[in-house]
This record gives sequence, C-alpha cells and structure tokens, in this order.
Amino acid sequence: MVQYLKSVDVPESRLVLITPSPLCEAAWEQECLQQGCKLNRLNVVVGEYARACLQVAQDCGIDALDLWTLMQKDGQDFSSYLSDGLHLSPKGNEFLFTHLWPLIEKRVSSLPLLLPYWRDVAEAKPELSLLGDGDH
Repeated sequence: MVQYLKSVDVPESRLVLITPSPLCEAAWEQECLQQGCKLNRLNVVVGEYARACLQVAQDCGIDALDLWTLMQKDGQDFSSYLSDGLHLSPKGNEFLFTHLWPLIEKRVSSLPLLLPYWRDVAEAKPELSLLGDGDH
C-alpha cells in the first residue's frame, strides 16, 4: 500500500500507518458464535500484524500510530473501545482521534488556508466570501 501511494506521488510526509486495535477475544467469540462459527482471531496474532505494520512504517520512513499497544497500555481494559470485540466503538473512535490528531495537525499546520474560516463566511451571500468578491 505504501509503495502504491508513493508511486502515485503521495509524499511520505503525508502518510501515517495505524496498527490494528487489539482484539477482545471473549467479546469477538460471542459475536462469532452468534454468526454460527467459532473464534477466528486471536489477539496475539493481531499483535503480530501490529508489529509488522510498525516495521513497514520504520522501513519506509513514515510515522505510525501503534493503536494495538496504546489501547493495552499498563494492562488497561480496552473492551469499551470495541463495539463487538473487533471493531471500534464510539469511545474507540474517540481514542483513535485523540492519538491521531496530533500526527495530522503536525502535517497540516503549515498549509495555507485557502478558504475563509467558517465564521467569516457571509451567511446571506456565502458566494461573496468564498469566491473572493467580498470583504467577509
């Protein structure tokens, strides 16, 4: 994926790899059983994917967010970050945002502002603000 993005001229400085989140095996097993199958993933294997993701990021010289490790830091219970043991819940998405935003902000803080701040757009005639024909 990284090589493809580079091949279409996406600079490395714009890339951030995110490891998979950890797997709550008990909750995911319940989900699997409801679908008529047995547990089909293990958190230790997800950890291998996370380490591979980090290695790719290091090899390619790009940033990575190690969600797998962060969510399990200090043995914390991460089950509330997952809706079904595998997929992020609203709280998990918040956790991801909290850790991802600083990496994104670092990349965009120096970009020029091409459009006016939303509060500076004239409500009655927004085209005046957006097309550059007004003072708003």
